[in-house]
Amino acid sequence: MTINQPVNCFYINDILVDIDRCRLQRGGEIIPLEPKVIQVLEVLARHQGEVVSHQTLLDTVWTNTIVEPSALQRCIAQLRKAFGDDARQQKIITTYPKRGYSLVVEIQPVQSERPDSRRQSHRPWWSGLAAAAVLLAAGLAFIGSERPGTQPDDDSVIESVAGASQLDSSAFVNATQEHNDFPAYSPDGRYVVYPRYLEENLAHLWARDLAYGNDFMITEEAGQYAYLAWSSDGSQMLFVDSACHQSHCPPGQCSTLKSVTLSQSETNAPTVQKLIDCSPDRLLSPQWLSKQTLAVLELKDTGAVLARYDVKLGSREVLYNQFDRLPYDLSFSRQTGVLTIMALNPAGQKELLFLDLRSGALNRNDTVLTPPPEDWYPSSTPL
Repeated sequence: MTINQPVNCFYINDILVDIDRCRLQRGGEIIPLEPKVIQVLEVLARHQGEVVSHQTLLDTVWTNTIVEPSALQRCIAQLRKAFGDDARQQKIITTYPKRGYSLVVEIQPVQSERPDSRRQSHRPWWSGLAAAAVLLAAGLAFIGSERPGTQPDDDSVIESVAGASQLDSSAFVNATQEHNDFPAYSPDGRYVVYPRYLEENLAHLWARDLAYGNDFMITEEAGQYAYLAWSSDGSQMLFVDSACHQSHCPPGQCSTLKSVTLSQSETNAPTVQKLIDCSPDRLLSPQWLSKQTLAVLELKDTGAVLARYDVKLGSREVLYNQFDRLPYDLSFSRQTGVLTIMALNPAGQKELLFLDLRSGALNRNDTVLTPPPEDWYPSSTPL
């Protein structure tokens, strides 16, 4: 049966092909596919039983892009692997040497429309933070710091901060929710990484190689990913997974800091490592400081701690641990060695802190940052 009109879902044998979600489903098993791979399958399905030439597939799937024929061969190989099709028997996709390919198996379109789960809220665990924050203890009695000058002189600061209940404040919840799933470009501009969502707000991280126009999946395990941060050379990327994958963890009560090493994905799969596994603290805004060190905010029941980790040595050092400010976001300047910290003061206002990692000096910006009013527009006219 040839599909003459666009069809989002159809069956090949007992396997459901979901074009929109770039995946196959066999019973309860989900098999994600790269967008180019699913597009090749879609073209073959539209011409089921016909021989589709190599050039037609290349022109349709890689429009206005010059790619090697091996890119198409790779897609066919992935389709055969996903369907369990033997390259020697070729019961699903048949190769016609020097001509093209044909989808020889009968397909059955799915007639009924199904809700698109991709239109669910794409917010990661932050959407549940407000409810979780209610259970947190009031105040910012941070863990004791070894750095000099971090303890308050009296209890007045502690009382004022506790009275503000910053961990439970809408200002803090809104601040942490500002991190949406925007795409993240590598420093050299070659790769852009983005989430592709499944059900229940779980996603895989995908990357597009802008030099060749191909997309590939980074994470084999679906998760709730946020805070994508590239290394300076673009070879590694940090990200936080707030989905619990350990049986002993309460749902939504742990974070894992992961890194991925990107090589040319055509031949080598990306390597994902767990740098901090199943932490009971919420991990916020990781940043590479050097090739082997990183900074990350650890949100605890009583506040937030800024820590530096040495990936190679496995060591941890507290960089910022004070009572009077609640940090929630980081940005690092490799040229100056200064780590900029966005924090909330006891009044719930946003302030900038500047931590010089070379000297250890901490400076505060006297300017209080406040969001613009809801009716503010750059041109005085709603856009």
